[in-house]
Amino acid sequence: MNKTSKSFIENKTYVVLALILPALFLYIKSLKYDFTPMDEQWMILKNTSFLQNWSSIKDAFTKPIAEVYYRPLFVISLITDYHFGKISPFIYHFTNLFFHLSCVFLLYKFLTISQVEKKLAFVFALLFSVHPIMLHAVAWVPGRNDLMLCFFTLLSLIYLNKYLIESKIKYNILHILFFICALFTKESAIALPLVYAYAYYVYKGFQPKKMLTLIGVWLLISILWFVIRNSVVNYMLPIETNFLSSIENFVLAFILFTGKAILPFKQSILPTLKNSTILFGIISICLVVYTTYKLGVNNKKIALLGLLIFFSMLFISVWFGATKSSGEHYEQRLYTSMIGVFLFLSTLKINSNSKKFSYLIAILICFFTIKTFVRMDIYKNKNTFAEAGLKEAPDYYLFYITKGEDYYNKKDFNKALTLFNKAIELRPDKGDIYSNRGSAYFALGMVKEAITDFTQAINKSEFKMEHYLNRCIALNKINDIKSAMKDYEILKKCCPNQIPQKLESDITQKIEILNKSKENN
Repeated sequence: MNKTSKSFIENKTYVVLALILPALFLYIKSLKYDFTPMDEQWMILKNTSFLQNWSSIKDAFTKPIAEVYYRPLFVISLITDYHFGKISPFIYHFTNLFFHLSCVFLLYKFLTISQVEKKLAFVFALLFSVHPIMLHAVAWVPGRNDLMLCFFTLLSLIYLNKYLIESKIKYNILHILFFICALFTKESAIALPLVYAYAYYVYKGFQPKKMLTLIGVWLLISILWFVIRNSVVNYMLPIETNFLSSIENFVLAFILFTGKAILPFKQSILPTLKNSTILFGIISICLVVYTTYKLGVNNKKIALLGLLIFFSMLFISVWFGATKSSGEHYEQRLYTSMIGVFLFLSTLKINSNSKKFSYLIAILICFFTIKTFVRMDIYKNKNTFAEAGLKEAPDYYLFYITKGEDYYNKKDFNKALTLFNKAIELRPDKGDIYSNRGSAYFALGMVKEAITDFTQAINKSEFKMEHYLNRCIALNKINDIKSAMKDYEILKKCCPNQIPQKLESDITQKIEILNKSKENN
């Protein structure tokens, strides 16, 4: 290492700025992005009555997300954002970027405290900061869950290492505190005790008494968390595929994720095994094996720790996706596991001062930065997200609805109808899609078809007054007053203030005419 490089790497201020500024400049345009048509809709935009009360923090610990997930600290972060910016997307994107920048710095600290040369630690943290696979976690607001998991995981590992090195009780307390935070952020953290136990062995050797004491603490915390979680989440996730298919999907998904970690090509906002390829995964595994064999490893125990972090922090998420018939393998799930990838790579016998290495890193940083920057705009708004979804996940119905709604708002009803037809083909059980198509039919003057679809919407979904209102308007249009009156009576009982004045007066007049006609007869 020359004098300039050495003086730079020893200057903490320069290192921090050099790590944070590239990612800051890269992701700063995401602060102007809107919400996507996916989870932000029900988590934030349709959940303001929950987010606006600080008392909801208690509910975050006692109520599940979507009846399935137990992630209190993630929910609390949304509550906090709401109080700063209401439903302005800026504050939510800002918080995501804050966590990403924090994780970049913490990864550098973790690598240096894990006996990695400072220059290599800096290089790998910089690659982490601009790696394209991080994009879905940073630019997509719900990806914050994995940002926070990585944040608390790194802090827990750093303070565990500090405790093992210095034996100060305050470091152990902080380690345990951040482990608890990780558990209350995402369920994947339940695998961390395995990582901690092996990390203890790596850095302190086999010391049965001290090691068993810590293992006992980790297990006790894990059991208490599990009991609390199960008291809140009663829903048991079904295995939607047979066991052998689940195992096959599990293995293929791990190959898929390995490929995206090393060679981030063919990315997708909603990747499944059907719309993805494991080719880059196979190439990546061969590349890693060859490079490891060719260069050798400085510390096999730390290398294995890196692999353990990678696989253990992905295990639950991959199994969850492998057992679902839809089989989504979201890219943000790789975020925390990338700690393990870079820890493993740092153990290879690399000459960090060689020109070849410097050129390779420069090329990778440029390539990663450009790829991330160009791809980022798909998160700009609902339409850009939906357009990307149509290309990358053509078997998912939501993107057809979103793009169809866009055409509907532009009064291009025929294109909207085509997209709604495709959405219904994919998910004929979704009542809301029939309502959308019914609106398109109505706008095209195909009123009878619209009535049929509004009826389907009513039959296939829980009570929604807009479905009855739409059908009532359509029935009134074709002067089917008796049927329209039935929907009108339902609307009067549930939501009289939501009935348009023109519809109310129109139906009332027609009823009066009908009654007079009966009297005259």
